[in-house]
Amino acid sequence: MLLFNTAATDVFYKKQKTCPHCHSEHFSLSNHSKVLRFSILPIIPLSINYQHQCDACGYTSAVSWYSLPPLELASFIKYFIGLVLIVYILTKAILGIHEQADNEIRYLNEPKKFDTYFVYSDKFTGEPKRINNLKVAQLVEFDDKSMTFRVANYTYKYNKDIEIAMRTSMLVQDDYFSSKTMTFTKQQVKQFYEDNSIYKIMRPELYSLYGGFVMHPPKPKPLYAGVKLDKHNQQGITYFKDGLFKEALESFTLSAKGGYSWGQLNLGQMYRDGQGTEINNEKAAYWLNKATLQGNPKAKIELAELCLSYDCSKLDTQ
Repeated sequence: MLLFNTAATDVFYKKQKTCPHCHSEHFSLSNHSKVLRFSILPIIPLSINYQHQCDACGYTSAVSWYSLPPLELASFIKYFIGLVLIVYILTKAILGIHEQADNEIRYLNEPKKFDTYFVYSDKFTGEPKRINNLKVAQLVEFDDKSMTFRVANYTYKYNKDIEIAMRTSMLVQDDYFSSKTMTFTKQQVKQFYEDNSIYKIMRPELYSLYGGFVMHPPKPKPLYAGVKLDKHNQQGITYFKDGLFKEALESFTLSAKGGYSWGQLNLGQMYRDGQGTEINNEKAAYWLNKATLQGNPKAKIELAELCLSYDCSKLDTQ
């Protein structure tokens, strides 16, 4: 079947009348209109042609469209379904382009760290032009006068290849960006944008673009290290920073059972957050309360917040 084709259409309103020629009761409205379709989707009528036709003797009489029954006139909307859909898609696309352009101007005027720039490598970096001439640059530092970028080690031939790299989180690989940065004045960056050396600017949402990470999410906030050092607590903090939550839990347990309030605080937080173990609000409240009884100010705040969602009435607060 051709994607674009023409087809006859059916009549919506088929009330029969008496044929003026043979007086048969099989004299009804028939539709001989032609409609341009995309596959089976009607786009626009090419001709509107209605007739009264007798099934018995074959007699026909033309019918002007404005004299059609109201229900048949109302059915004309079906001829324009495809056209309405096309207009909707085009309008949405045009508005999307304008919105993207407005956003890019805003990103230039109000930059944020990790704004992601799609650039032509030869114009932006000064490297010789190659077949694969597209690169990604990320804003890593800026002030009122200048902007500093890290530039990808990889080049691309098509923009879709950059999108694939983003979808697969290539940008967070250790070797994706060069260790060397490039610094430009804000005026230079705006000029790059105006002459299309920068052809697109995007701002990550939830650390991602196109569904993949383009920046590392911030690491978990380190547990409070305390003022007076305890070796088990310090070892637990080291494990925690390295993402070894089970080992951190064991070290904080030793510290907490040894009576160290910061170890008790850290252990309570891990039970509350389910790090290295399953979430256990009962144990979390127990250890936060232990630290609070020793006068730990942070534990007092943490316990109060926990008790908003957990029944702490059974705690020994003496």
